[in-house]
Amino acid sequence: MRTGRVISGTQEELAEARAARKRRLIFIGLLVTVLALLSVGGNRSLIRIYQMSKTRTELHREIGRLKQLNQELGGEVQSFRTDPARVEAIAREELGLVKPGEVVYKFGLTRHPPTPLPTPR
Repeated sequence: MRTGRVISGTQEELAEARAARKRRLIFIGLLVTVLALLSVGGNRSLIRIYQMSKTRTELHREIGRLKQLNQELGGEVQSFRTDPARVEAIAREELGLVKPGEVVYKFGLTRHPPTPLPTPR
């Protein structure tokens, strides 16, 4: 058995009820279409929100990496402040500095002096 609304009345009333129902369906369809278009395009669209979320995750990862690097560099700075032997080692290796009175021996490839050009006659 089927229950539902029974519309009784004249043909004009039935036609008017069908037209009203059709207008409501069209209005709902347009509303759904507009909402769908707004959710796909624009500044606050679903695609834009997804992209911003992905960018945010990447930035958080980068911030974590930079914080780790900052801690490592802070430890290195602290070691320069407290360990004079480390500063001395860097001065010797990278800058080639020596203490007064030290003799430096450098070993490497020897260069032969260029052969003189023959003199014109």
